[in-house]
This record gives sequence, structure tokens and C-alpha cells, in this order.
Amino acid sequence: MRLVFLVIAIVVLQTASGGDTFSIAYNKPVLKGYKKLFYKLIILHPKINSVLERELLRHYLAGTGTAFQLSDLDFVRLKKIVPAFADSICTTLERSDNYCIKRVNLIDDPYFGWGLGTVTCIFEQQQLVSFFDVYDFNKKKAGERKNKLEFVTRLFGLIAPKTAKSFIVTYAKEAYYDD
Repeated sequence: MRLVFLVIAIVVLQTASGGDTFSIAYNKPVLKGYKKLFYKLIILHPKINSVLERELLRHYLAGTGTAFQLSDLDFVRLKKIVPAFADSICTTLERSDNYCIKRVNLIDDPYFGWGLGTVTCIFEQQQLVSFFDVYDFNKKKAGERKNKLEFVTRLFGLIAPKTAKSFIVTYAKEAYYDD
């Protein structure tokens, strides 16, 4: 069954595009066997064109479930994209009037889009200070995600190794808390 889905994935995927210069503050896990083959096939897709997107995928396939922290350079890059959203409606945190959170859709961004999608940004007095996201391939209700992207997400979920685990992506370890 997985072989059939791999063949479908190969047909759907296209050739890889160029890289970028930003690096990840992160030790790459070693992938073997099906995970390695799966990773190499998936990164052929032209939308997965940044080092960050590749490393997030590698971390997911490794199956550790540990948090992934963005490098300083990647966060600076994120801050250049997100300021336009800081002035829009931001939900103030109950614990502090200085902080607020806002969901930001990055799917159309060529660097972050296919790695992060929609993230929860944390602002302190209109300044982005951190963010968090759960890296997973969750299904969405009709209308929440474009049909093509929902198809890709569900196909990925069918053919991904069973040992792959979702994890938290953040810029600061204090960014994520759970009540």
C-alpha cells in the first residue's frame, strides 16, 4: 500500500529548486531506510525551497517529538514578514497586559510557508518577541485550508512513516506554555 502512495507522491512531486543562506541552530538527525527515501522524495517538491522547511521535515520524520527552536537569523527574517500583522486585532493574554497573541498565516511565504503554515505569534507592545506552532499534518475542516493544500496534507499523512511525531516549533523556550 505504501508503495502505491510513493508512486503517487513521485508523480505529484516536481524537481527541487534552489537553496538559501540561512542556517538552523540545530543538530540534524540521521534518517535511514524508508524515512530517508521519503525525505528525499518530499524535498523534491518546489514549494519546499528553504533550509528551514527541510530541517523541520527531517525533525518530524526522526520522530523524537522534541521542540525545535528557530535560529536567530530565521527569527529576524520572520520579524520582517510579521510586523504588518501586529497592528491588527491581537488577543491580550490574561496574565499580562503587555503581551498579546495573534494567529498569522505564512503559507504564501516562500521561506516559511510549507514549513510553518499558520503560527501563533507573541507580541510585546506591538513588537514580535516569539511564536509557537505545532508541526504536524493535521486535517482541517472544509474551508479552513485550500483544497489543494488539504489534499497534500492528507496524502502526506497516509504515506508518512508511522514513527514520525509532531513537535513544537518556537523561537524561545518560554514561548509555549500550557494551562
